[in-house]
Amino acid sequence: MYTEWNKALEERYSVRVLHMAFRNMDSIPDILDQFPNLEEVNFNDNRIKELPPSLFRCKKLRTIKILHNRLTYIPEAIGNLKKLELVSFTSNKLTSLPDSIGYLPQLKELDISDNKISRLPASIGHLQHLERLRALHNDIDSVPEQLTNLHNLILLDLCENVLRELPSDIGKLQNLKFLYLAHNQLDVIPSSIGNCTMLQELDVAFCGVLSLPSSLADIQKLEDIYIDERTISFYPNPAYAFRQHVIVVPPGTLVYRSSQ
Repeated sequence: MYTEWNKALEERYSVRVLHMAFRNMDSIPDILDQFPNLEEVNFNDNRIKELPPSLFRCKKLRTIKILHNRLTYIPEAIGNLKKLELVSFTSNKLTSLPDSIGYLPQLKELDISDNKISRLPASIGHLQHLERLRALHNDIDSVPEQLTNLHNLILLDLCENVLRELPSDIGKLQNLKFLYLAHNQLDVIPSSIGNCTMLQELDVAFCGVLSLPSSLADIQKLEDIYIDERTISFYPNPAYAFRQHVIVVPPGTLVYRSSQ
């Protein structure tokens, strides 16, 4: 791991990880393509407003971490980085994602939490290897139907948005284990959620719905369901009632599950 530019440039063929967090950087030097074996960059906790063109010529790049910065947009050129597996742009100033984000064939984890994003591109449905999608604390009011094509998705976090509806066929996410929808404006949870047979944890506290679909009772692996005091839970299936725990979250409680 290299933490100094000069040292990295001296040994540029050996550089696989650049870690430049907490440097008070306003910009990233446009020299990243001088490291032909670069696999990971970490520019967390700086003041970076834009990404340099050389970043998108790093063909071996697998991980991008640029948390707590000031990015306002992501160039379409990110689609050139076909080996990316993990991308995190948490806590920036993004209002949208490029369509090309959906054409990263190896991407397994995408975190765009704590931005101002209003929509997810339909192309996100092409991310067939995606396992974790975190988009909490944004301005998303709906998700594209194509989201349900993510058959390898394990975790979906859409808490603290302005969601008004979910795809009716959300049950197609048959590998989904963790679904977090707290603090939204939903009217209903589609009954097809009962087809998410791997679901273990569901957070719908203060998500807007007044009752949960009865199909949840038949999910054998479901363990923890978080609701608020206004929500009517489902009638438990006697065969699984010992496993399924409905937890009522008091108003004003900020942290109430270990996965937060």
